[in-house]
Amino acid sequence: MRSFILIFISGLSCSISAQPRPCEAPALYVGSLSMTAANGIITSAATYSYDAHAQQIRFRNYMTIFNESISVDLLLLFKQGVMYEIDYSQLSCQKKVLESSFHPTRVPADAVFMGQVILGTTSVPGLGLLTNSWVGEIPEIQAQYMLTFAEFTCVPVSASVFTPQSGWITMSFYNHLLGVQNPQDFIPPFFCPTAAQEENLPKTNFLKAIRAFQ
Repeated sequence: MRSFILIFISGLSCSISAQPRPCEAPALYVGSLSMTAANGIITSAATYSYDAHAQQIRFRNYMTIFNESISVDLLLLFKQGVMYEIDYSQLSCQKKVLESSFHPTRVPADAVFMGQVILGTTSVPGLGLLTNSWVGEIPEIQAQYMLTFAEFTCVPVSASVFTPQSGWITMSFYNHLLGVQNPQDFIPPFFCPTAAQEENLPKTNFLKAIRAFQ
């Protein structure tokens, strides 16, 4: 009986230790995402380049709001505390003070593990993606979230976020490639005002910048 109890405890410990833990995405990658908000009134498709080492993101977003199309091209340089809003069609660029700290793409440490599923199929090797889902809250902004990340690479797969102000925002992430494919993504175009005085610049933050429809 004692041996059985020891075996049971040992098996239980292995089971607990095998549970996925919060992870952080690779430091360098590119990808695409689609987003739906405001009960489907707002839809968007975006591409982005992500560099956690240098704390910089290039974000190109193409939105549809009430059948009106809007494109947003942003370069966010968190270490410098600046953001460039770029318009190649007009060769124009607005520089703004970026009042946001860089937050790596990751599962929050206090997120609660919900479950593990395979996207695709396990009938054929290589055609299934093992994913982990997490839920949690951000009390400061009254937000609730559900996140899904890939088990082995920790790249984001999907996210659903609810706040009383915005309602539900759902995002799907896809077409990830590890590494930076184009280093020029993180260099302001020649027509950007790199020498503008910081005290005279308008101010923004990350959420306000990527949600230009508000």
